[in-house]
This record gives sequence, structure tokens and C-alpha cells, in this order.
Amino acid sequence: MNFYTINMSFRAQNPKFKETIREKLKGQHFMHHIGFDLTDISEGMVKGEMKLEQKHLQQFGFVHGGVTASLMDITMGFAAYSLMPVGKGVVTANLSIDFLNPGLGDELHATGEVEKIGSKLVYCKARVYSLENGQRTHIASARSIMAVVEKP
Repeated sequence: MNFYTINMSFRAQNPKFKETIREKLKGQHFMHHIGFDLTDISEGMVKGEMKLEQKHLQQFGFVHGGVTASLMDITMGFAAYSLMPVGKGVVTANLSIDFLNPGLGDELHATGEVEKIGSKLVYCKARVYSLENGQRTHIASARSIMAVVEKP
């Protein structure tokens, strides 16, 4: 392992975390509205994809920044939630985004993962890539702090 590599292995505290997340996805109305789906759920990491449509674009024909931000927020939130015990959840306390390239193409792929977990805060990172004619372009990165909450 070199100096810049972090090798962290996370363990879910809820043995049924995948089923719990799939159940919670039913209430993710905005996510469904924009057509985003989670494709991979694992301990501390979530991936998702969506087909790009006209409604996702801003005035210059690029993916709207709000769409990109939403994908990163969703993947980081569920990555953090995958590590929560039964009865706990997470909400976004802070979100910082760097837009790196215009979002162009047919699809967006997003990955969110946990960097560090504590009893009250979970630190996460995310990336979004666009796919155009088989070419993958890194369009945005984000970091977030998720606050651990008691589920109502």
C-alpha cells in the first residue's frame, strides 16, 4: 500500500442492509422521477445509473448541475446508510461538489462510498461519469458529511 492509498473495510451493522435499502428506495420519489436506479449495493459503497433525457439538460445541452449533485447525494447517502444499525439513518449535513467537465452523452454512472464512519457523522465521497459513444468522462466529484439520526 502506498502513502495515498486508504484500505478500509467496512462492516454492515444490519445483516439485512441490502433488503432494507431496497425497501427505502420505494420512498425515493425524486430519484424515480429523474430515472436514477441503484445498480450495486455493498457495505459502504453504492453505484447507480441513469439514461440521459432532454429533461436532465440545462440551456447549453449539458447535464444540469442539480441532477449531477442529486446522484452524488443519493449514492453517498445510501453508502452511509448501508453501515447503519437498525433504527438509525442518515441525512446530508454538508455537500461539496466539484464540476470537472460538461456532462454530455447517453448515460450517467455514479458511485458513492464511505471514507470514515463515526457514531454521529459519516464522511463520504462520490464521482459521476458520463458515457458518450463508449467514451467515459469524469464530470464531477463530491464529498459529504452525513449526520446519523434516529429513524422516526
